Amino acid sequence: MDFSFKKRSVKKLYLEYTVLFLFLALCIFGTYLITGHSFIWSKDALNQHLPLLAKYREAVINFFHHPGTLNFWSWQFGIGSDTFQVFSYYNIGDVFSYLALLFPAHKITRAYQFISIVRMYCVGLAFVYFAQHFKFRNTTILAGTTAYLVNSFLLYACVAQPFFTTPFILFPLIVVQIERILQGGSAWPLAGAFTWMLISNYYLAFILGIGSLIYLILRVTTKYRKTLSYLHALIKLAFATITSLLLSAIMWIPELIAVRHSTRLGAQFANGLKVYPLYYYLFLPKQLINGDQWSFMFWSALGIVSIGFIALVYVYIHAKKYPLITISLGLALLMLLIPAVGATFNGMMAASNRWTLLIYLPLSTAICLLVENAHCISHHSLKIISFATGIYVAILLLTFLFENENDIVIPLLFLLTSLLLLWLISFHRLTHPQLWLLSIIVLNAGFNAIYASFPYNGDFSTKMLSRGQYQRMMAMRYGGLDQGLDRTPSYRVSTISENQIIDVPTIDNDLTSGLHNIDSYYSLQNQYLGNFSTSLQNNQYQTNVPLRQVDDRTVLNNFLGVKYLFVQSNGENATKIPEGYLLDQSSQPIINYDSGQPSDIQDKKDFIPTQTNRYKTNNEFPLIYWQGSYISQKRYQKLSPTEKERALASGVVVNQEKVTKGMEQANLDNHVYQLRSNLISNRLNKVNPKHLKYTDSEEKYYIELPQLTNSTLRRKLRGSELHIEFSQIKFTPFSMKEQIKYEQQHLQQMATNPGSIVNYKYNQYRYWRYHILNGSPDISFKINVGSRFGTATINQPKQSTLSFFKQVKKTTLNIGYYNGGLPDKLSFQPTKLGTYRLKYQVVAEKLDNHYHKQVATIQQHRLRKLKFSPNKVQGTISTNKKGILTSSIPYSSGWHASVNGKTVKTVRTNQAFLGIPLSAGTHRITFNYQLPGFRTGIVISIIGLIWTILAAILSLIFNKNK
Repeated sequence: MDFSFKKRSVKKLYLEYTVLFLFLALCIFGTYLITGHSFIWSKDALNQHLPLLAKYREAVINFFHHPGTLNFWSWQFGIGSDTFQVFSYYNIGDVFSYLALLFPAHKITRAYQFISIVRMYCVGLAFVYFAQHFKFRNTTILAGTTAYLVNSFLLYACVAQPFFTTPFILFPLIVVQIERILQGGSAWPLAGAFTWMLISNYYLAFILGIGSLIYLILRVTTKYRKTLSYLHALIKLAFATITSLLLSAIMWIPELIAVRHSTRLGAQFANGLKVYPLYYYLFLPKQLINGDQWSFMFWSALGIVSIGFIALVYVYIHAKKYPLITISLGLALLMLLIPAVGATFNGMMAASNRWTLLIYLPLSTAICLLVENAHCISHHSLKIISFATGIYVAILLLTFLFENENDIVIPLLFLLTSLLLLWLISFHRLTHPQLWLLSIIVLNAGFNAIYASFPYNGDFSTKMLSRGQYQRMMAMRYGGLDQGLDRTPSYRVSTISENQIIDVPTIDNDLTSGLHNIDSYYSLQNQYLGNFSTSLQNNQYQTNVPLRQVDDRTVLNNFLGVKYLFVQSNGENATKIPEGYLLDQSSQPIINYDSGQPSDIQDKKDFIPTQTNRYKTNNEFPLIYWQGSYISQKRYQKLSPTEKERALASGVVVNQEKVTKGMEQANLDNHVYQLRSNLISNRLNKVNPKHLKYTDSEEKYYIELPQLTNSTLRRKLRGSELHIEFSQIKFTPFSMKEQIKYEQQHLQQMATNPGSIVNYKYNQYRYWRYHILNGSPDISFKINVGSRFGTATINQPKQSTLSFFKQVKKTTLNIGYYNGGLPDKLSFQPTKLGTYRLKYQVVAEKLDNHYHKQVATIQQHRLRKLKFSPNKVQGTISTNKKGILTSSIPYSSGWHASVNGKTVKTVRTNQAFLGIPLSAGTHRITFNYQLPGFRTGIVISIIGLIWTILAAILSLIFNKNK
């Protein structure tokens, strides 16, 4: 197959595509409208894409009104973040984001959904542009376009991860422009495509860059090996690459710096996987044509129309004629089998096969080849296709029998119908064969799209927000209790862990209320903030979510300046309120008579209402404050996580200890008490936690605290927060054979009735099937610790959780703050059979007058007369001795400071935060933020622009003379 750059009449083709898209768009998006849903997913779209689009629109309009004003720091992205770091990943380079400027602010949800449709239209447009360079009929091109446009990846991405549609637009354009150069054409179009690629999103540019290089190598090897003018082609490719790198430097240089200082650095390669779980390989064949599925299995989201399988067989029958497609798809299959490939494409992190977005171009081209040549396929070839289809159908039926999921039935019907059509065409029973095949492909794609968005099909479509729900949720983010609160960044707010005020699975970011919530969920997070969270063993830490609610730990909430907590009374952990937070205001009570009520109610006044509560404290640390005593790094590292947390009120840890010369060391007698504990089984066995062999899922455990039976100690420890500090967590799952053996033993023990018998053969299969489908044995587990406040959980995610995977080797559980006496027993329950090796200690952190006096002292030493302006915060302070001005502002090399107009070097305090050394006296302090790498990026981009202009002039002169 050869590219041709000869002009052809394409107006009719694009008109036909537009009509086709209207039908497909109705199938993709129309079902949501019929069922009362929007195109807004209640996870990433709710947390990130839509509110960030609104924020970015606001920032762009502000820039138009105040040219030259670029605000690089936001106090609303968690506890504070670089705006460029966030916007560059989602918005700045996304040309479609700017369509939001056409809509008023109150119509932002409409803008977001309109942009989703436009993106998808451009995806199909890109494939039409690509395919028109071949000698294909219009119907053939439309058939391939339908397959390219409607697939599992895009059906998910267009409503859940919209910017993942952009590479579907870019890759066909890049391939065409590489081909143009290989045929001796201009390098300028490729330079433009590469520039767009580099500006749009660094992560997607990385995937597209590798994909482009693979295409170039394969194309030269299979087509131009002997005819290519290598020097000329290399010069043109180098020109396009260098020009695009120079022009886009303003984006990728700051982005690269941000990535290097993010929590993603140092992630475990491929989440520790050497091979995928067995279920992955079993169900991978089904993925190919299961176009309406959402369980992507490590993002291996193929899901094209059913005729795609037949197209694959067809091109492999004619492998010598189509070497590029057969080699690329064969290589892709091998790549899909190896986790290390997915991890490499994913920036050396989790084994995420998002790179499969590159596969759709050769797959759809294969479908075009089949449709174009359908009228001349030989009977011999059709017999081979039929035989291969029969084997494939048998595999799918075996998969169906094993998995018992009927989602493959309709794709199978379309597969067999497509094969039947090819036989009818072969026997000349159908006129206009391409039109018949286009019709079956469009029907298949339309059905997949409708089925994917119907509410009865699993849980994805039901997680789309209802129309108007986004605005309502944002208005009631805190149950209406945020009304009247000052929006200054000098304090922050939070919620309680697992306690959802808004009825969605998770809501992290708050970009709409104007308050400053410590919780944030973005792809790039400050590396130092991650270090702080892991140092204090914050059980809620994740790479994308470094703090969340800091596990409701009192001192951490105080340190981060959390003044208000919002809590839903009927939610999880509703009574797990940190010390010092008192009920301040409540929403109007609502009584649910059918749920959550006591069974013995005698009077209407005894019904328990549901309401949102706001708690307030006076113990929040100031945003910026002075500390006169310090803690050395060596001393700090010897402290337990709870002692480290408690030490935040006693002194400051500085990464450059030379600046603490002349300061006194902090007193760390902070009333953190270690308690003896015993692990007891309900079988009355004392268990060694260092070797807990968990073989029976019905066995229960308890952590006994024998010292707390002593009334004197109980009185002493009143008003303490109870923590369990795990210094070692190691889980070894049983082998499949051992797992099934112990489960069979449990059934035998449960068969206590006369005449009971255990069917070992049946249960052998039942357990084996269960473990295969769930990827067992694997490293995931949970450990639940129960108290009167609820359940605290250690969660080791599966390796298939990709971006949210973390290997839990140690952590600290906050059981809760006990105003009265501490409990003498806690429930303790693993969830997975296997061997646990645990080292832990139970500690009581007493939050008494000693702590409150330390907080009061810190509050007296706050930076006063705070003034916030874009990229800047100012204030004044008077001190009587040398110390450190510290803060809870995340540290970055972009922060610069001046004291009384003189520049001073910033230091990193308490692992992650901005600080400066300060001598005695009265000082006027200014902190100013500049985007790291921005000036360098501008200079290089200007050089690139000059280079481009000069190159364009020379090119024009050369072409004119030629």
